[in-house]
Amino acid sequence: MTIQAPSSINTSQYAFKPGKIQQSLANMGKHIPDKVHDFCDLTTKASMKRTTQFAVIAVCVLLARFLQARNNDERREILTRDTGMVFTAIYAVPLLKKVASMFINKKTGIPVAYGEKGLLKNINPEKGLQMASYEQLAEWLSVKNVESFNGIKNGFAGFCRNIKKLGGDLTKCFSMLDKNSKDTLNDLAKSLGYQKEITNKNVVGLIRQAQKSTDKNVLQKLDSLKTMFVGENKLLTNASNLKSVTGASCIAATAFILGGLLPWFNIQHTKKLYEEKKKSENNGLNNEQAKELPVNNSNMMNKFELFQKIGQIV
Repeated sequence: MTIQAPSSINTSQYAFKPGKIQQSLANMGKHIPDKVHDFCDLTTKASMKRTTQFAVIAVCVLLARFLQARNNDERREILTRDTGMVFTAIYAVPLLKKVASMFINKKTGIPVAYGEKGLLKNINPEKGLQMASYEQLAEWLSVKNVESFNGIKNGFAGFCRNIKKLGGDLTKCFSMLDKNSKDTLNDLAKSLGYQKEITNKNVVGLIRQAQKSTDKNVLQKLDSLKTMFVGENKLLTNASNLKSVTGASCIAATAFILGGLLPWFNIQHTKKLYEEKKKSENNGLNNEQAKELPVNNSNMMNKFELFQKIGQIV
């Protein structure tokens, strides 16, 4: 089932404002045929999808270098090192973010991403799981005031259900809000006569039952839980911090791959190839020298006779 990001966020203040160069490129895009435009997925931001970027660079840069290569060693480096670097530069950050998002959702219980799961869905950077923006996290995990829950379908229960639907673990999320939030949730369950253990599966049902109650004690505890989600709460702060750390880590990992791992692999691979080539040349030279050496039959016979005498003595 596809989970879409909430569409109620007002994004007008975050709209892209192109500069002169971007605007000029965007205007040039109007003259591109529709079929080419659609295939490349060109936008008004003068950008294109990553797959098209890789194809353009592969043809215009990698293929040109390959054709101009002076020998097989240069061609091999273009295919192994340069192609790997271009692929990493284009795809590494979004793909690493997908992996990190799934890890964070599973380990912390905080929803930091939305979209479809699965390996095949997430090979394409533009599809599958996407890490949320800071604005989206604020929409998912906080409200301006307690009265804001009235504008959400099914109220507070609907708000919590959305967190769960996005992959969050409500029991873990409640425990992060406040040191007393877990106790408040347990007290709410006791006030309703709830006998089951509180889990991620039944939290929404518990809150829905509390919303229907007329007991002032139950409603008071429910309001206490609602208050914890107002403004910059600890859950939102943790989610924002995780997003920041993840983004920085993905960039650092990409830099390490580009600046360290791929060059190291290329050096080691080249070194191994030259060692094997040198060893093969030495073996060939030794074989040629052996063919040219004269055979001393008398010396061989002397050694054979000596071997026989030693055998007789033993």
